[in-house]
Amino acid sequence: MNSKSIVTSLALCGSLIACDFSESLVGALSGDCDGYQTTYQGELIEAGALSASIPAAPDGFAMGLVLNQRAVNELFRRLGDTELPILSQSFGIFGQNITIAIQPSIPTLAIGGNANCVDCFSASVPFQIGVGSGNADELPRLGGGTLAAQLPLGMIPDTDDQTALVASFQSMEVTNLELDLGNSAFNNLLGTIEPIVNTLLSAWLQSRFENARIATFDSWALGQGQVKLAGRGPFVYPSTETIVIAMQSNLQHNLNGSMEMQTALPIGADIGFVFHPELLLSMTRRMHYEGVIPQDYDESGNQLAAGGTKVTFNTMASGDDGLLRTGATLYRTDNICGTASFTAAMGISVEPGTFAFTVQDVAVTGGQGVGQLFSNDSWGTGVLVDSLLDTLQFTVNYDQIFGGETGEQPEMGAFQANIDARGISVYLNVADL
Repeated sequence: MNSKSIVTSLALCGSLIACDFSESLVGALSGDCDGYQTTYQGELIEAGALSASIPAAPDGFAMGLVLNQRAVNELFRRLGDTELPILSQSFGIFGQNITIAIQPSIPTLAIGGNANCVDCFSASVPFQIGVGSGNADELPRLGGGTLAAQLPLGMIPDTDDQTALVASFQSMEVTNLELDLGNSAFNNLLGTIEPIVNTLLSAWLQSRFENARIATFDSWALGQGQVKLAGRGPFVYPSTETIVIAMQSNLQHNLNGSMEMQTALPIGADIGFVFHPELLLSMTRRMHYEGVIPQDYDESGNQLAAGGTKVTFNTMASGDDGLLRTGATLYRTDNICGTASFTAAMGISVEPGTFAFTVQDVAVTGGQGVGQLFSNDSWGTGVLVDSLLDTLQFTVNYDQIFGGETGEQPEMGAFQANIDARGISVYLNVADL
């Protein structure tokens, strides 16, 4: 996450000098500055706390990563060889030496298996075949066919904050073999040739792909690097041709149970990041604790190393109106002191690599000490507020989250973003290879 400024909070940081309040009234309402400073510091430390470890279970997750079948295949194709081998074997029949030559293609994956393994991937492996008495490299490709198999998928941990989505070709089960040798004479030998084709292709798939890493999920490049992320699950949805990976982190949040599962993507999207607002709140709090989001300001909203104006973030919630509602508390801790509670609404737009939130509808909802003097009119208008009201930027490094077996990053483009009662959704496309 990065931030040009924490302008949502500063929108309410109007200078008290500009307000027409008597000194006696201000003094009566200010209260104990040290007490407000202590309260603020306690909230800051509590909000910045991290869990000792990342949850191992997929439940209770606040972010889901949705991949459709096209995305899976584009990621998988990066593992394939540019020049595929010729598989061959010879056998003797009626005193003649016959050679079988097979030219396989990269498998195509489908989400879901048969009734014996609904949560599997299905793999379809087209191939060309030649049968004759010559060398394997010289045999004409007379016919071909398709080998169908299913294979388990799962998440394998590499480190505490890196996991891989794996298709286990080592444990694959062949479910069908369609074969046409393109020659009526050789077709009479199908009973002999089919087991050889099955064995050759199975051995090649298992040795070439083994536990194929379709995608490796690295940690977020977030703040000072102590926030970790790891994939759990996955959940397989053959009916929508998608898989959902539960992304867990060591951020603390107040989410009870898992966020509502999203199993389908908008038409035209390949990948979806779906965040619960509690995760965004936890990230914002952590960045504030680390100082990535500035902690101290002067009365005019300028950043200081140690200023008397501070802010804490309290709530974030989303609704079907397309806005993210956030609640925060502004602290004044020097000279004349108090707090003001305020709310704001944020809309979302998506750019390459960035989710941008635009702030609107700032409102004061209450206060203590000197904060009791503030109103929407005195805090929500004026040149100062206009200069401070800006865009809070929040970025997930989705161009780095997919490591893959080769370490090459797939090219992804922004598709759309929206906010609804489920949370914040950002959708991407994967470029064709």
